[in-house]
Amino acid sequence: MATEAARLRVVYSPYEPRPEQLLEHIANLRQQARRMGAMSGGVLPAGAEYAVPAGGAGSFDRRASSAVYDPASDTTRNILAGASAPQGPLGVRIGPESAPPSQPGMGMALFQQGEAALKARDPQAALQLFRQAYAHIHELDPVTAQRLRDYLQMLPPAVEPPRPTGPTSPIDEAAARQQVLAKQIAADVAQAISNARRLLESDPKAAVAQLEQMRSKVEGSGVEPAVRDRMLRQLDRELAETQKFIQQNRPRIELEERNQKVAQNIERQQQNKLEIQNKLAQKVEEFNTLMHEQRYAEAELVAKQAAELDPENPLAQQLVLNARLVRRMNEGRTLRDQKEQAVLDTLAEVDRASVPFSGAEPYVFPDAKTWRELTDRRAKFAKEVGRRRSEKEVEIYRKLKTPVALKFENAPLSKVVDYLAKLAELNIYLDPQGLAEEGVSTDTPITIDLQQEVKLESALKLILPPLHLTYVVKDEVLKITSEQARNTELIVVTYNVADLVIPIPNFVPSAGMGLEGAYRNAMATATVGLQGASPYVASSMAPAVVLASRDGKPATGVLDPAVLAQMSSTASRGPTPTNTPLAAGPGGAGGAALADFDSLIDLIVSTIQPTSWDEVGGPGSIREFPTNLSLVISNTQEVHEEIADLLEQLRRMQDLQVTIEVRFITLNDNFFERIGVDFDFDVVDGIEHPGMIFGRKVTSDDPVTGTPGIRDLLDHARDPTSATVGLSQPGVFSADLDIPFTQNSYTLAVPQFGGFDATAGAQLGFAILSDIEAFFFINAAQGDRRSNVLQAPKVTLFNGSTAMVSDTSSSPFVISVIPVVGDFAAAQQPVIAVLNEGTFLSVQAVVSNDRRFVRLTVVPFFSQIDKVDTFQFTGSETTTTDESAEGVQDKPNDNTKKASKKETRREGTTVQLPTFSYITVTTTVSVPDGGTVLLGGIKRLSEGRNEFGVPILNKIPYINRLFKNVGIGRETQSLMMMVTPRIIIQEEEEERLGIQASP
Repeated sequence: MATEAARLRVVYSPYEPRPEQLLEHIANLRQQARRMGAMSGGVLPAGAEYAVPAGGAGSFDRRASSAVYDPASDTTRNILAGASAPQGPLGVRIGPESAPPSQPGMGMALFQQGEAALKARDPQAALQLFRQAYAHIHELDPVTAQRLRDYLQMLPPAVEPPRPTGPTSPIDEAAARQQVLAKQIAADVAQAISNARRLLESDPKAAVAQLEQMRSKVEGSGVEPAVRDRMLRQLDRELAETQKFIQQNRPRIELEERNQKVAQNIERQQQNKLEIQNKLAQKVEEFNTLMHEQRYAEAELVAKQAAELDPENPLAQQLVLNARLVRRMNEGRTLRDQKEQAVLDTLAEVDRASVPFSGAEPYVFPDAKTWRELTDRRAKFAKEVGRRRSEKEVEIYRKLKTPVALKFENAPLSKVVDYLAKLAELNIYLDPQGLAEEGVSTDTPITIDLQQEVKLESALKLILPPLHLTYVVKDEVLKITSEQARNTELIVVTYNVADLVIPIPNFVPSAGMGLEGAYRNAMATATVGLQGASPYVASSMAPAVVLASRDGKPATGVLDPAVLAQMSSTASRGPTPTNTPLAAGPGGAGGAALADFDSLIDLIVSTIQPTSWDEVGGPGSIREFPTNLSLVISNTQEVHEEIADLLEQLRRMQDLQVTIEVRFITLNDNFFERIGVDFDFDVVDGIEHPGMIFGRKVTSDDPVTGTPGIRDLLDHARDPTSATVGLSQPGVFSADLDIPFTQNSYTLAVPQFGGFDATAGAQLGFAILSDIEAFFFINAAQGDRRSNVLQAPKVTLFNGSTAMVSDTSSSPFVISVIPVVGDFAAAQQPVIAVLNEGTFLSVQAVVSNDRRFVRLTVVPFFSQIDKVDTFQFTGSETTTTDESAEGVQDKPNDNTKKASKKETRREGTTVQLPTFSYITVTTTVSVPDGGTVLLGGIKRLSEGRNEFGVPILNKIPYINRLFKNVGIGRETQSLMMMVTPRIIIQEEEEERLGIQASP
């Protein structure tokens, strides 16, 4: 029946019973029955148990034996096939339809434990478990029993431990290794087959791949051919069954694969959507957190990431819009804050700029930390920029400064060099070719004995020159070679010498200073175009004339300028003016403005190995490159070292500055004092009694104008009365005829110095009106004005240069006019002078060799415009008289009036005559650094005492103060000009800051 079913080629499920399996199972049972019959001499029933030899399934006798069927011992029976009957692993019916499922027995449990041991790669334990399961094989289904037999065949028996009676041979060791390897491979094969059968229904292709991979592993395992072939046959059988199953179930498998792909795609989309939603929720949470923390830029980035996750999601789009809106609002607010802060910072910078700078320290570095960082950053620029040295070469040059001790007596050159190399920790190479050129070998004796340590470079200069050897830094080693070889190796180096070839200019003031210089410059400016015109005397100059012409030139004029009477072609001419204004600018610059390469090149060529330059046939050359103010020099390394030392010394001497302060101090003290007393009295006359004719009033007093009435002062001979009246002057009666006592010492005793001001003190006055009228007035005033005016121009300059500083204000004045005559017209051209008022200083400083004293040539100039007078040239004068008369003029009466008004009008040219005062000193002094010397000074003292009074009365005690007045005044002025220099040495300033200057 199984054979007929196999011929039908029906498609079965993976675990359904197949005819091929049943036929194979029947064949195996028959073979086992034959084996058992051969061993027992009888027929083994189909369900009988048999014991497996200790050697495992592989120990059975594989020889063929005949099988005899005994019906009496056949316990098999036919059962009905039903779809509901339980099936084994391969679909074999194991019981009737009504049989309930049973629990796995001992045999199945041991079988499962054996497979677990195989998975754990423990073949010995698995073999023991499989043997125990074989004792219960009747409890297993045919498929499981067949698998158990396969395991017993594949797993080799345990190797007995070597007996201690004799040593193990290499053959035994190889056999043991083969057995161990076979066990491992067998366990892997069993595991692969188990996994493939498990994957057969769900993923047949994966099962095929796993079996093929295991087959490749078995082929390359290196086990015995018999074992390998058995494993390969087993794997091939499984592969064939699996391939056959795939071929038979291909439509279903492909459908399941497509369904699986669709399901996986749907699941993947759902998973992706769920993942996007979760990520979007995380992004929203992160967005809200960032917005709360006001990290708007990061929030916008998160919003864009959310939009990339789900571009069509309205929430993601809204996040982007919100982020952009908030970011732009924040940027606007930030911009406003920045503008406000910038305004505040600018105003604060103005306030910081108003902080005064103490003159006690004219040269101030930044703080120590900032300057140290700047020095470290700029250190690379101080190195040679023309020839880039490697780090190794820089290290070699640094180690040339290493101190070494030299004590050798007839020591070989190589030994001395090795000693120096180890001491300085650098590589020193002896050039064989260079030594051979000078006839020197490494065994040449060296004798030198120094008591003190010297630098390595100095030691080499002491040892090598007697042998006509020298050293060069090349190829990252210190190479000792011959002088001739060194001279043939030229190095091109570029030196930046801008600070040495650009001379320091000298700033000098103009030649004409003061009013005379201003007048000369003004006249020179006014007479531009009149060649040779004198700028000094206006009367000797020919006036400028403009005649009618076609092109404005005198040569093409209608009239010849020489025919005019006022033109004097033979007038004396003065020198050509310099046309330089008085202190109107920085002054004339002295010295060259272009780079002076020649002086530096001549210095280098003439002082550093003069025979090594191409001008005298040497190999070296030197050329300037004006574009960047550098020198390009090609010469040997030794020459370059000397050039670097020379340039360093020149720069060190040039980096010397002097700060000079000239103080002009004016001290003024004005003092006055006066206690003035004005004491007058009148004695009443006696003419007011009846019958008195002399002195009576003819007319009454005018109450409107306050004019006193006219008195009768005629001498009446018939007047019998007598009276005593007062006189105001000799022969002149007083106005009221009283007898006056007056004195004028009060108005005369006024202090003439000190700036007297009567209102500065107290005033008191009173009058006693009786028979004797007394008038008393007192004024007491005292004042003391003191002033201290300081003008201190300050300037910093290089050693040996000339500098100037000016703090002046310029005022123009019309000091003269020049007539200008044209065709039927005349005019006047003003001559304008510009006077400068303020402080002007010109100074030259030279520092002494020991840098302790400064020789100063100082010219301070302090000017002031005191007053400006005017002078008018009268051109015309017109007098106008206006007279008016009213009433009878022949016989005047009270109604007669006559008035006359005369007005004189003068026209002319007014010029200004300023009073220009200045103080200056021209001298040369030597001042210590930080000291002060008095250049010059002026002292003025004006003192006066005015005393007036009545003789004799001003000597009487107690009452003398009523008859005399004293006024005291004093004006004191002291002008002092002092100069204080301070030498600025950059290295010294760095040391004061706590930073060691670079060597």
